[in-house]
Amino acid sequence: MTNILIVDDHRIVAEGIAKLLDSEHDFHVEGIASAISQAMVLVEQSQPHIMLLDVGLPDGDGIDAIPQLLQACPSMRIVVLTMYAEAAVVHRALGAGAHGFLLKSATGQVLSEAITAVMDGKTFLCKESQQLLENMKEAPAELTMRERDILRLLVQGLSQKEIADRLCLGFETVHSYTKYIRKKLGCPNTASLVRTAIEQHLV
Repeated sequence: MTNILIVDDHRIVAEGIAKLLDSEHDFHVEGIASAISQAMVLVEQSQPHIMLLDVGLPDGDGIDAIPQLLQACPSMRIVVLTMYAEAAVVHRALGAGAHGFLLKSATGQVLSEAITAVMDGKTFLCKESQQLLENMKEAPAELTMRERDILRLLVQGLSQKEIADRLCLGFETVHSYTKYIRKKLGCPNTASLVRTAIEQHLV
């Protein structure tokens, strides 16, 4: 039996996922957490096999919390389950230690496949996230809305810490976004990025 913890602050979504998974004889949802702090308590108590982790949570960024969560339960496998279809988010999740990445638009069958795959020691990426990473490798993509928001605030002179506070994001989230914006625009540093943004009228 695979014991699963769901971390999502949208209760109706979490309960729907739990009902879906509990209908599978190999899966058992041990609990639902609506915040990182609550998830930490449940992880320490139940030591689940799998965590389905959302990104946007009331007390922080789920991806930023992955190292801490894995420290509490090193054997746990984490699948990020989110609506954020952005290459930078996929890349950051994998870099933080996630074992899988799945969009909330996925079917129940794909969710089951993801859980089974990561339990077998594999890394699972849904087709959409795979394509996002491929697109990022093949050609510079247009800036997403979130990237434009961050770039606009950088041009205004705000620090990454100030941007994180303004947009209610984790500092590491903004740092990662800034790095990938620089990569997309071919800028070696933030000063060059700001200059390019102004010259090319990107904000």
